[in-house]
Amino acid sequence: MENKIIILSPGKNCWKTRKIIAKIQQFLNEQKISVDFIIKSELKEILQYKTWILPTIIINNKIVARGYKPNNKLIINSLNLYVEKQY
Repeated sequence: MENKIIILSPGKNCWKTRKIIAKIQQFLNEQKISVDFIIKSELKEILQYKTWILPTIIINNKIVARGYKPNNKLIINSLNLYVEKQY
C-alpha cells in the first residue's frame, strides 16, 4: 500500500492550499519519495474529519497539520511510521 497525503481544502484553487502542496511535493521529490495526493474540498468529505481549520494535512489517515505546512521532519516521521507498520 502506498503512502497517501490528503489535503482538506476550502477549494482546489485556494492559494494557501496550492502553496502547501507545492512545498510538500518539492520536498518529497528531493527525497525521492512517492505519495498519492488527494484534495478533498466537498463539505461532506471535510465533515468526516474532526477539523474546521483549513487546509488540513492528513498523512496516512493521521492529521499532522491544520492551516500550515508541516515541517519536513514531521512529514518523514508520518510516512515512516506507516512503512514500519507494514513489515
